[in-house]
Amino acid sequence: MTWCPDARPLYHAALDGGYALPAYNVCSLEMAKGCLEAADAAGRPVILQTYPADIEQASPHVFAQLIRALADEVSVPVALHLDHGRDVNQVIACLRAGYGSVMFDGQGLPFDETLQMTAHLAAIAHASGAALEVSAESFGVPSANDNVLDTTDPEKARALRDAGADLVACAVGSEHGHASRIDLSLLSAIQARVGGPLVLHGGSGIHPGDLRAALDFGVTKVNVGSALYRAVRAAWVATTDLPTHRTGYASIRAAVRDVAAPYLDLLNPHKGTVHD
Repeated sequence: MTWCPDARPLYHAALDGGYALPAYNVCSLEMAKGCLEAADAAGRPVILQTYPADIEQASPHVFAQLIRALADEVSVPVALHLDHGRDVNQVIACLRAGYGSVMFDGQGLPFDETLQMTAHLAAIAHASGAALEVSAESFGVPSANDNVLDTTDPEKARALRDAGADLVACAVGSEHGHASRIDLSLLSAIQARVGGPLVLHGGSGIHPGDLRAALDFGVTKVNVGSALYRAVRAAWVATTDLPTHRTGYASIRAAVRDVAAPYLDLLNPHKGTVHD
């Protein structure tokens, strides 16, 4: 079965295997198919994820049913994740819809309140058979003024793990949508307190060498969004003179596939396929 209603086994297999799962932000059929075509060709598991703004265009139920149907057409494990969930009701709605993984982003909340919400949502996620990701510090989001991520305190990261978070998102120098280098010494300190699985945001701009090095420090999920959106925009502009809209959709799907594919190799230094 390629559809994974619970993403936790995928995360732990990646941690044990020394590789990371690319988590692609998608908001359309074409984007989802492009990413899955890349994963299927590489023979490697994949996470697709949606921003809260994306599921304002279609409900969590619609996205869950779409991705589940597409997963039936590939031979690799596929899980669906909510990225940057800040509204508790939306997080719960995604779990009810069948998301196998959700993120709670406590941006702007006192840390004690983030801890309380982590414990609350961990109980709900685990009862639903799903994973919970939480950030130890405020995370900026693409196109926002607070794009630069704060630095994660290893002790706060440990507190989130103790509160029930399955994955801890680490801010160690990356920025959404911008070229960046990460602080590997800080990532090592976080791993020493938390272990894994750990998550890096802003994967589109992180230096490839840093991404590969991060695999040695418990990183098992890397978010990739901005690179895909740029590919969509470029392909869309280039389709203005094409005869039909279907030709344009095919162009977008191919552009997304071509951008998604390199991350599957970069984040998995091992030869062969990984289906566990």
